[in-house]
Amino acid sequence: MFPVTSTLEKRARQVLGVGPDAGARVIKKAYRRLARQYHPDSHSDDKVAVEKFLLITEAYQYLLRHKLPGRNSLLTADLTLENEDPDERYARWWMEHFGEFF
Repeated sequence: MFPVTSTLEKRARQVLGVGPDAGARVIKKAYRRLARQYHPDSHSDDKVAVEKFLLITEAYQYLLRHKLPGRNSLLTADLTLENEDPDERYARWWMEHFGEFF
């Protein structure tokens, strides 16, 4: 059985460029590489690089620190329940609660 992942987790993994089966070591290595690349100290005048750095940091904190994004999060900017298929959401909920019986 495949592990059920949320849309937010998929987005965080996509931001860091890691696969669904990546462990903590791979996630941390990807975070450090990207954080070094987009750090505001290196790109103080580039607002896009600063936003990417914040997005990378939020993705890392969500995946490894289990810290949920805040209200004005860049990680959840385009993710709303309206973007998600209701049938897929129900099927995921059903498998989370009753999947072990089948």
